[in-house]
Amino acid sequence: MEGKLLLVLLFVASVAASGKYRPNYKPNPPPVCTYEGKTYNVGQKFPAGDDCNTCTCKSGGRVSCSKKTCFCDYNGQKYKVGQKFPADDGCNQCSCKSNGRVWCSKKTCITTCKYNGQKYKVGQKFPKGDGCNTCRCKSNGSVSCTSKYCPPPSGREGSGYILFAIEKAEESLETGSKVVVCDYNGQKYKVGQKFPADDGCNQCSCKSNGRVWCSKKTCITTCKHNGQKYKVGQKFPKGDGCNTCRCKSNGSVSCSSKHCPPPICDYNGQKYKVGQKFPADDGCNQCSCGSNGRVWCSKKTCITTCKHNGQKYKVGQKFPKGDGCNTCRCKSNGSVSCSSKHCPPPSYN
Repeated sequence: MEGKLLLVLLFVASVAASGKYRPNYKPNPPPVCTYEGKTYNVGQKFPAGDDCNTCTCKSGGRVSCSKKTCFCDYNGQKYKVGQKFPADDGCNQCSCKSNGRVWCSKKTCITTCKYNGQKYKVGQKFPKGDGCNTCRCKSNGSVSCTSKYCPPPSGREGSGYILFAIEKAEESLETGSKVVVCDYNGQKYKVGQKFPADDGCNQCSCKSNGRVWCSKKTCITTCKHNGQKYKVGQKFPKGDGCNTCRCKSNGSVSCSSKHCPPPICDYNGQKYKVGQKFPADDGCNQCSCGSNGRVWCSKKTCITTCKHNGQKYKVGQKFPKGDGCNTCRCKSNGSVSCSSKHCPPPSYN
């Protein structure tokens, strides 16, 4: 009997060791990590999703990601670390640094080009003046123009130009040969001479046949300066107390640059220097003297009275504390401050 029992026990042990008999046994699934809807095995590396950082699946299902600075923000645009891009002045160059900051060169920039007596902003395109080619103001102050062949204008009106008839030609007394001149608004111009059109915007030139050709571009009629609009040709004060500005035909404003004595501000009969701060006449708000000589004051809602011992007092008003010797004052925040001198006890006769 004991022999049979021993055989049974040996059989059960051998089956268990072979793995064929494991009642209700379920193996543990290997640990994984889940990141943004995807599954990764422990030790596996994968992108963080910002095109820069890397993550690793750790034991226990934890995800660990690097925290490198990947982008810089400049004027609402994102740039990768190391990326270079133009500054907003159209001249300097910027680059995105590894700390997330933008560094830009600080060279002095040319903002305008001069062509045929007119000024143009960097990047601005304008007609060359031959009826078909176009020029562009470059960041180094030079002008580059296309060089297409332009057919000669026919009839009274060519492409982009207005034709004016010559009134007469004059005889040269020195040589006896005819010298052609152009007449425009009562003024005489030599062949090849360029001059402004009467709209203050377009350019004209005197042609060899004695005719005047003028560009026909759409003209800017106003300039904006410090929030105000001015007509082309109009002069107006710069706002610093001594310099004058002028509205130009290209919409820009040119101002004189004389040294002006520092302006002063007048407020309630008092004089204040530029940058000086002082209390407003409501005893609550603060004012400051601006660089244009104007006074700016804050506009917060002010407390006008204080309450003390059942009595109301105006802001700034002084009144006795009630102990016979100290004085109180109503402050602009509605609180009351009082002196704290030692008061002798009252004497009773």
